[in-house]
Amino acid sequence: MVPWICIFTIFSSLLYYKSSSELITSLPGQPPNIFFKQHSGYIVTNSQHGRALFYYFVEADSENAASLPLTVWLNGGPGCSSVGYGAFMEHGPFRPRKDGSLIKNKYSWNLESNMLYVDSPIGVGFSYSNTSSEYINWDDTATAKENLQFILNWFKKFPQYRNSDVYLTGESYSGHYIPQFAVLLLDYNRLPNVKPIKLKSIALGNPLLDIEISVRSAEYLWAHGVISDELLDMRRAICNETRLLLEYTYNNISNECLKVSEFQSEEMGNDIVTDDILLPKCVSSGAAGQLRILGNLGKIHEKLDKKVLREVADPCLTDWINLYLNKPEVQKALYANTTYLPYTWEICSGPLQYKMQDFAIDIIPLLSNILKEHIPILLFSGDQDSKLPLTQTRKIATLLARDLKLVAFDKYGPWYDGLQIGGWSQSFGGLKEGKNVTYLTFATIRGAAHEVPYTSPSQALTLFGAFLRGHPPPRKSSTFATY
Repeated sequence: MVPWICIFTIFSSLLYYKSSSELITSLPGQPPNIFFKQHSGYIVTNSQHGRALFYYFVEADSENAASLPLTVWLNGGPGCSSVGYGAFMEHGPFRPRKDGSLIKNKYSWNLESNMLYVDSPIGVGFSYSNTSSEYINWDDTATAKENLQFILNWFKKFPQYRNSDVYLTGESYSGHYIPQFAVLLLDYNRLPNVKPIKLKSIALGNPLLDIEISVRSAEYLWAHGVISDELLDMRRAICNETRLLLEYTYNNISNECLKVSEFQSEEMGNDIVTDDILLPKCVSSGAAGQLRILGNLGKIHEKLDKKVLREVADPCLTDWINLYLNKPEVQKALYANTTYLPYTWEICSGPLQYKMQDFAIDIIPLLSNILKEHIPILLFSGDQDSKLPLTQTRKIATLLARDLKLVAFDKYGPWYDGLQIGGWSQSFGGLKEGKNVTYLTFATIRGAAHEVPYTSPSQALTLFGAFLRGHPPPRKSSTFATY
């Protein structure tokens, strides 16, 4: 056990742990005329071990917030903050800017739902454990149990939402978190003498579902002109992404896989962002020296960044989020870091050491079981993500529909965000109480990254609204944009 963890454990054990649910009066840099309520704090999930998960709760931007659904959002990683990514980068009400101010997100998902962002598991974002040894070899099973305990305890703090329709959503490694959480929640609902939680549906964005399928990206990269014919053949014949990830998971990377990966890095270039092969590299972050080295090119990029890129997706946004959430006044306003964690907050870094073998768990059977419980599932994919490409998620959707004998309700085709094509989709379903019900939808989001609402916020909000209503994405263009 490293020294700072020892000190942290001793210090934390002296504290009295209790769940906190605090109303945020105003966040530093927040724009004026904000009328919806924000809450944040800690929910203790295990008092004996001192485990507590941090949350940020944004009530719906509506006079009748309690009557609208409750959506729980989890980011993946494992180890990435839902508050940092989901709330401040993707679909929360605000996004930080370089100067430390917050800009209103006009495509915030709290226009449709109450939004609950949870830093899960322990060691992610501001969430922590007193028992420092728990950070090592944490796994999917423990995460699912913690998430169930969190929501049960959270409802005790917010009883006005106990009867709400609940939607579980997330992206990336939440393809593991959300289905396992959903299964435990459904099991809980079957217990005697409990009040069931009204789980209505789940949505998974660019999810890791099956390591044998989800991560294969060579064909995708080749079709986008990113790798050569020769490298595509090498990936197929010598070492594909599945084999490489499995070898990495078990810390036993072969020389042949290493060589193929080196060739791919050379061909793709070091500046490409695998989350979004179209997104420019951040050159205007806190690393001011980089701009000085670039000279005039740096000045041109800064002007372009201000005039164009910020209207679509700021490539430096994670830098501004890190700066913002490390400010003492911000942490105070959020009721965060109340135990004075002995490390700097980072969006995807902390003491958590996840059990890498869990990457190899096949989640498809869990999705099948959830669908059999008549819980609809939306699988959506940003079409510029090469990390977990849409081609692979579509294969999994097709497998699920075939194995469950679901009927295609429509042909694969475009869906619309106002007048523009938002992406392409197909929905599958079956009969329930004599009515056709959509159970499974696969949708792509045009021009979107691994974090879909980050780069395609309007399309993401339209898709989210349809998801909450139990509808497939809109197939006809609207004369008037909804949002």
